[in-house]
Amino acid sequence: MSSGLSRRSVLRSIGIGTALAATGVPLSACSSSGGSGGSLGNVGKDLAPWPAYVPHPDAPRPELASNDKGVQPGFLSYPKELKQSVAEKPGDGSKVTVWTITWGAPPSAKDKHKLWQALNKELGVDLDLKVVPAMEVSQKYAALVAGGELPDIIAVSQNLPNPTELLAAKCQDLTEFLSGDAVKEYPNLAAIPAYAWKAAGRIGGRLYRVPAERSRIGHSYYANQGRLKQAGIWVPKVGGIAADDLTKGLRQITGRNKFAFAADPAGAYGFNSVIPVHGTPNQWALKDGQFLPSMDTDEFKAGLEQMAKWWKAGVYKPQVVQGGTDFQSGVIALNPNSQASFSGLATQIKDGFTLDTLRPFQPSNGGRPGHWFSPGADYFTALKKASKDRIKLMLRILDFLAAPFGTKEWELIQYGVEGTHFERGADGSPVQNEFALNGDNHGTLGLTYLCGPQQVLFLPGSLPGAAETVKRRHAFQTEIAEVGVADPSVGLLSKTFNTKLSELQVVREDAIKAIVAGRKPLSEWDTTVKDWKSKGGDQAAEEYAKEYEAAQKA
Repeated sequence: MSSGLSRRSVLRSIGIGTALAATGVPLSACSSSGGSGGSLGNVGKDLAPWPAYVPHPDAPRPELASNDKGVQPGFLSYPKELKQSVAEKPGDGSKVTVWTITWGAPPSAKDKHKLWQALNKELGVDLDLKVVPAMEVSQKYAALVAGGELPDIIAVSQNLPNPTELLAAKCQDLTEFLSGDAVKEYPNLAAIPAYAWKAAGRIGGRLYRVPAERSRIGHSYYANQGRLKQAGIWVPKVGGIAADDLTKGLRQITGRNKFAFAADPAGAYGFNSVIPVHGTPNQWALKDGQFLPSMDTDEFKAGLEQMAKWWKAGVYKPQVVQGGTDFQSGVIALNPNSQASFSGLATQIKDGFTLDTLRPFQPSNGGRPGHWFSPGADYFTALKKASKDRIKLMLRILDFLAAPFGTKEWELIQYGVEGTHFERGADGSPVQNEFALNGDNHGTLGLTYLCGPQQVLFLPGSLPGAAETVKRRHAFQTEIAEVGVADPSVGLLSKTFNTKLSELQVVREDAIKAIVAGRKPLSEWDTTVKDWKSKGGDQAAEEYAKEYEAAQKA
């Protein structure tokens, strides 16, 4: 399903830094009062244990295994028998108010939205959804906080400064319900990988947020494998081709109105798929407990130099706002994008060409080819303070939404009701009809920004070459996980970084674009780094160091 409005374009239109759209910057950093977090920070606090991780016993087993480094489970076929992951209907018939977002169109009224009605029936509650279009999130959120009365369930969007003070003052401390083995009362929540909970972080040592899991495999270059093969540069091995040899092939690809890359300014020309290849730390380098910005490293500058060389060689298609369409049509051969784009790209390309992923090349600076991991969650849910029984009801609802792939609840959320929203293909997998694709779906309800299970690699059998495409992506993930680099600040509190996030990202990405496009020399990067540090980077580094030290005592 496509809304015709990409997440990246929305972020750009509302003035949010490209880090939020494309860079994998730690979005769980929280605003707080004083120092690294003051009374809301974790320094000097007893830290609640993270929820226990217990895979759901009724979830189907994947043909391609996952691991704790970030490789997703891969399914080559749709499960033939779907099991119920929730033993009893969660609700008590009461109304439950929800505030969430959508990157597409908002839903039709509840009395016309069949999936909304079906969910209410299965949940046993009356969901009163307030679904906010992403372009209006900042304004609507300010009104929500000013209004005083909060909804029962609140999606905390990654494109807002996380409301730490609000959470601590008006939202429920969930520690007694979720910490350690307590989470086992909610089997689907217990099956959320530990990295997602860690990305949600703690406030004052306590647990306040439930994560919506996302893949740890961050941004990479999706590739038109055939075109790279023709140019002699398809080498599916990390470090398997040198930068100079790759560049020669990129030049060969470019010409006759075709290019290697799209120069999309919203993603700062895909820098987060190139900079890591040069052995660059992920956002921060952690040395002896101190946080040093990755942009202040020789490796970062080496990546910028490589991109500037490519620009000068003419392999970027300039002035591209959205590179996805050009990638699908074959105008460009490489498209930097996140793991979340995998199924959409595969569906749109169909059998137009073989979809694969470019491996990190051997950089000219001699560094160890690397890859930046994503945090593992970029949306979180908080609950309004309430009685213990009411909180347990809300958690049962989130537990339902976290039903794993291949269960009845997952199919209902993702595809709707058979006969109303979808029919089954020859392989048994759901094929959504026009009714669902035109708006009666989970996307318009904003459900996946509230909570969700570990995402998987799967493509329906109706898609040509589906199983082989999944295998190729899983092979890439397996290789890349071995060279992946985590951001050490994920889950830690820094008032300064959160407050200054947009300003700092503008400083960084504007300079990247200017240097790559040749408007400024590479030597200007040192000035940018000094500017970035003086505007909050140095203070954020100190705050992260204190929080990191506290976290090691857990």
